[in-house]
Amino acid sequence: MQCLDTLDLSFCNLTDGVLLDLLDSIGQLGALRILDLLDCKRLTQQLDTICVDWRIDWICNSLFQNFSALQHDISASDSLSLRVFTLTGNIPIPRWFDHREVGRSISVKLPENWYVSDNFLGFAVCYSGKLIDAIAHLICYDERPVTRITQKLALSNHSEEFQKSSIHFFLVPLTGLLDKSKANGKTPNDYGRIRIFSTGEMKEFGLRLLYKDKPKIEASCSSSQKQ
Repeated sequence: MQCLDTLDLSFCNLTDGVLLDLLDSIGQLGALRILDLLDCKRLTQQLDTICVDWRIDWICNSLFQNFSALQHDISASDSLSLRVFTLTGNIPIPRWFDHREVGRSISVKLPENWYVSDNFLGFAVCYSGKLIDAIAHLICYDERPVTRITQKLALSNHSEEFQKSSIHFFLVPLTGLLDKSKANGKTPNDYGRIRIFSTGEMKEFGLRLLYKDKPKIEASCSSSQKQ
């Protein structure tokens, strides 16, 4: 079961209790990338509840903690091939993502001293729609010209074709960006904004700073756009 990467439950006659048992176990499926609940009609009302509340904190946190544990051999290459977890169906951005925007990008102002060594795991990101490549920018405004480091995120090399009503989860690790930051003579905390950009259609984005243990500074981190 630990090697399971696709779980297709579409058109299944699931009951609410069975689905909740499944959600309780998702955190143990470290390789799971696709969970298809398409047209589980008996779960329509329950799915709405799950997508809004979803016991969201622990489910999303467990998912991304697994991402972090499985993300090996990340280097400062021009393009990172990231593990992507996809849910099909009309699912809104979970509330666990405390920064949400609609557009072709999400831009978040980072709090002072947001980077905590041995605690910060990366940027947890999700977006709805077609799975295509993205770009991550860390931006420093303290000097002119503005310093920007860029990392390409290879997402579209996953061969599965997903319907438009899908939501994709992935973790952007700091390692590649950090190596480039050191080359510029800067530390991560010199950068005050993270931006994730994706070409193509308008999307709904969610972003959260991911830590092993939640620090107090995270509560003060504010998005550039009202929720």
